[in-house]
Amino acid sequence: MPCKVCLHPKRSEIEQQIAARSLTTVEAAKIVGCHNSTISRHMYGCVAASVRERAQAEANEPHSLNVLDQLRQSHQTTLQILNAALSKGKDRVALKALEVELKQLELSARITGQFSDAPQVNLLMAPEFVKLKQVIVDRLLPYPDARLALSEAFDALAEESMNDE
Repeated sequence: MPCKVCLHPKRSEIEQQIAARSLTTVEAAKIVGCHNSTISRHMYGCVAASVRERAQAEANEPHSLNVLDQLRQSHQTTLQILNAALSKGKDRVALKALEVELKQLELSARITGQFSDAPQVNLLMAPEFVKLKQVIVDRLLPYPDARLALSEAFDALAEESMNDE
């Protein structure tokens, strides 16, 4: 069932004014005849949902913006500017183009997943894992072959982890 704001004849106008910050939720509530929390819920629930649906529909359209393609085109333009500036001895322009180039490379790497500044955790060195490893190895004392195989597997994991860094 649609909310009270969705049913209001001036819904679109009210939403636009709230989005433009020319109308507060308290003022909108007086127009609609409801509590300002109803307006807030409408803006968060109904409007946000419709915006998400529109964005998903646009993303599926063939003429939608492909950020990676646009970034590649921008990158080519930047390289042309850089090469022209270098050939004409315009060092300031070349340095500015290099600055843009670095930003484009970073953005491209983030988009493609080749770069992330999220913290990385080595689970093999986590105190909990080290303790668990010791408990397992201790429990395998009566089984020397199994203990040796497990130790070798742990060593291989540690070596693989070191090679990945």
